[in-house]
Amino acid sequence: MMDRSNQPPMRAVAMCSILLTALLVPLVGATHSNIGETTTGWAPLSDSQDHPLIDTYSPIIQASIAHHSDVSIYSEDQLSAVQQWVVFSNHNLGVDAGHLRGAQLVDFNTQEAQSVLHDWQTSGLIEAAYPLIERDMEPRWTPNDPKFGEQWHLVNTGQTGGISGEDVNITGTWNTYKGSGIVIGIVDDGLDWNHPDISTYYDSTLDYDFCNDDGDPTPTSNNAHGTAAGGVAAATGNNGVGVTGAAPEASLVGLQLISCSTTDIRESNTLGHERQDIDIYSNSWGPSDDGETLSGPGPLMLAAIEADALQGRNGKGNIITWAAGNGLDDDDNSNYDGYANLRYTIAVTAVDHKGRQSYYAEPGANILVASPSNGDGESITTTDIEGSGGYSNSDYTSTFGGTSSATPLVSGIIALMFEANANLTWRDVQHILVETSRQNDANDASWATNGAGHLVSHKYGYGVIDAGAAVAAAVNWTPSEAEISTTSGTIETNLAIPDNTGEVVYSNTTVSDAIQIENIDVIVDLPHTFRGDMELILTSPSGSQSVLAEKHDDSGNNFNNWRFGTVQHWGEDSRGEWSLSLEDQGNGDSGTLDEWELIIYGTQMILDSDGDNLTDTNETDVYGTDPNDIDTDDDELNDGLEVLVYGTDPLSMDTDMDGLDDGVEVLVNGTDPLDNDTDDDLLSDGDEVNIYGTNPLVFDADSDGDG
Repeated sequence: MMDRSNQPPMRAVAMCSILLTALLVPLVGATHSNIGETTTGWAPLSDSQDHPLIDTYSPIIQASIAHHSDVSIYSEDQLSAVQQWVVFSNHNLGVDAGHLRGAQLVDFNTQEAQSVLHDWQTSGLIEAAYPLIERDMEPRWTPNDPKFGEQWHLVNTGQTGGISGEDVNITGTWNTYKGSGIVIGIVDDGLDWNHPDISTYYDSTLDYDFCNDDGDPTPTSNNAHGTAAGGVAAATGNNGVGVTGAAPEASLVGLQLISCSTTDIRESNTLGHERQDIDIYSNSWGPSDDGETLSGPGPLMLAAIEADALQGRNGKGNIITWAAGNGLDDDDNSNYDGYANLRYTIAVTAVDHKGRQSYYAEPGANILVASPSNGDGESITTTDIEGSGGYSNSDYTSTFGGTSSATPLVSGIIALMFEANANLTWRDVQHILVETSRQNDANDASWATNGAGHLVSHKYGYGVIDAGAAVAAAVNWTPSEAEISTTSGTIETNLAIPDNTGEVVYSNTTVSDAIQIENIDVIVDLPHTFRGDMELILTSPSGSQSVLAEKHDDSGNNFNNWRFGTVQHWGEDSRGEWSLSLEDQGNGDSGTLDEWELIIYGTQMILDSDGDNLTDTNETDVYGTDPNDIDTDDDELNDGLEVLVYGTDPLSMDTDMDGLDDGVEVLVNGTDPLDNDTDDDLLSDGDEVNIYGTNPLVFDADSDGDG
């Protein structure tokens, strides 16, 4: 078993060679007019060169460094505006960036970087670097639906023409749990914390504005998205005004981020903010949903999110919910969003008041759960910026929606789960949602039964969240076993993909480690001149499939060290052959699968291959028996009975050396297999049976007093 948290991946050495060449070769001799063009001013690094710092990072962070260090993914305008770079070095070269050991911020523009990075590389001072690019993020919402006055997403009686019961089944839970003592951070464009439906339980000691670098996340006019999302999660209930949130007594905290452009450092500081006190980070934002954007968190943001999961809440882990995306009209897929497809995040999609896929809701193998939001002519009523600065001219809006509304609804329900059981870990929460979410839209063709017997869909994940069932399960939940992982290592294929011939090509790998699967990462390096032509499907040994990429109108070049995520195989046995299939479904462009890597996360499977009631691990490591042979010593007693019932030696046919096999003593003669003279008559049981024909259970078989 290889635990990737402690082992440097096979890709590390070669990857660092590639990424530094990709980063630094274009910069040498570059001018404002040729930024991003490849030059030959740098010799490639030797594949044998060590990169001890980067080797200590997790595989997904290493892949992110490889991706973000490739300057070809940036435009000339983006690069020319760069004023800061992140470098990775064991030497003191700049300001500590935080989140990753050895990651440092250095201030120089692209022109200065050409000479400085050249000197630092040739002298061995740096292992890698990437530009700190300013990026604009988009709120996940679709505000074009008519207003309605009731919160049908909480209690759906059919009042809007929908289907009665297509809600989150929450009201019964409020009799006991309302989210008291749980803190939800709304990462968004601000939060109107003075709002009468937000201020009661608001925690002003934890909030922050990362755009203006101050402690007041009050939004400016027309930045009402975060206030609406916050109300869905935890607007104060039973106060005689406005609306109620899913967790009506939970504390809200505003973390203002997307009202300005973001950078890797700004995002990482936001998601790393007060992780011991903030329980849930609710994120209703992400890269553009235009179907042409392949973007994800940088290495620092990834490190912050990893730390949330592994260190937050005193080691139990923070919950990070993420809007799956609203780009269905543009054939977007949630797996093209590197934030929503992380195993540390819970990707949330949206259904309408009839329990059907909302018209904007993206599919994706990474989606864990669905939640009610706008669609079919109906929207969500929630809090708005006070006065006229928001979606309406009042303090409330009835036009909120998108996965932006579905996501904080899930965040609020998880707050109820945490109040019911404060010891839940981030993985426990995912397990509970898989086990308790309900199947919606049951006749939809996307539903399939995976190899572990779970119903799962690329549209809906494991179904619509059920607050009542989730909280009930949380109360007495048995903690998940420790997480382990296994990897295929980097599989170098150089596999040519035919251009729209109908031919599907495959790359296979066999997994021998026995893991009960939770999450899977698939990292691909796939140069292609029109990546939207590609369909990628991962098939497990049980035959269940994860559609990772689908044909869509995306003219972007390459899946460059891109990490896909999937939860479709939850609970399956990892052992056997895994297959990655690739098909080009559009004319005029071609590509090659250079390499890929399969990383499986989950728990150690408790195996009893021969059915003898001894685990394979105990047979191998403790008893020395054969885990594939129910009766290792061939004495007619299975190994489990010998160890657990009779106390005999499962490696010896005759434990007491009396000439009778243990199985014969127990099953035929009834003698004690641990005592060679069961009746204490000075004749061994074997002699009595095999030589004298006397009864080994009777001291004086013929009653003549001779013993």
